[in-house]
Amino acid sequence: MRKWNLAAGVMLLTAPAWATTYFAGFEDTVSTRQATSDNDYNDLVFSITGQNLTLVSNGNWYTKPVLGTNGAPFWNNNSYDGSKMNVGYCVYGGGNCGTGAGLDSNALYLASSNEKSVGNVYFSVNGPVDGEVDVKFSNDQDRLGWYSTIQPGTIHWFSNADSIGDLFSFNPHGDFGLVASNSNGSIFGQNFYSQDWFGTQDDRSHFAFFADPPETFTSDAPEPGQAGLIGIGLIGLFLLFKRRLARVKA
Repeated sequence: MRKWNLAAGVMLLTAPAWATTYFAGFEDTVSTRQATSDNDYNDLVFSITGQNLTLVSNGNWYTKPVLGTNGAPFWNNNSYDGSKMNVGYCVYGGGNCGTGAGLDSNALYLASSNEKSVGNVYFSVNGPVDGEVDVKFSNDQDRLGWYSTIQPGTIHWFSNADSIGDLFSFNPHGDFGLVASNSNGSIFGQNFYSQDWFGTQDDRSHFAFFADPPETFTSDAPEPGQAGLIGIGLIGLFLLFKRRLARVKA
């Protein structure tokens, strides 16, 4: 019995940690003042997930706005790709982005106090990160990558993160930011950083971020096997405590 209790306690302590998922939209046009810029942030829409993955920024989280074309928040604009196709419809659903179902109807969005984009965003994590490209509407050869915040000049481009359904993984071993290019990461394109002072100078950030509400920043529920391990661990600790209490009374 003692060995079983010890094993149960170990299983409880080593049960997998919760994972956090963030969604992001990338806008690949250079300036909001250009007539060709629709600012819909749906050129690449992707997600990243990791254990204890945390977004760090100087922005605030807001609840879902009225989706449309009024420009508030910064990504809520008309899309030249079609009606109801900006990144808000991709994340929240109810439009013509993908299947129309949306990626996370309960997500919050990140913005500054005046509904503008947030130009200083990076992530903290203590393990590997997985990602997936969910939506793409672009004629450019957009490409995603990441960089260490202590070495932003070195970009690690993902070899397969430029088409819908592409999966990618990386282990930054510390704080990292995201970067995207509108020309396949070549020297002929522009690189846009989530900490935008490192990249092409512009009047806004080229990323829009979404996530579950802070109190439920766990978009992956524990698998049945994980729940079972947790239950066994709790039972084992209870029996171990009960056995020791009986010895004290004796």
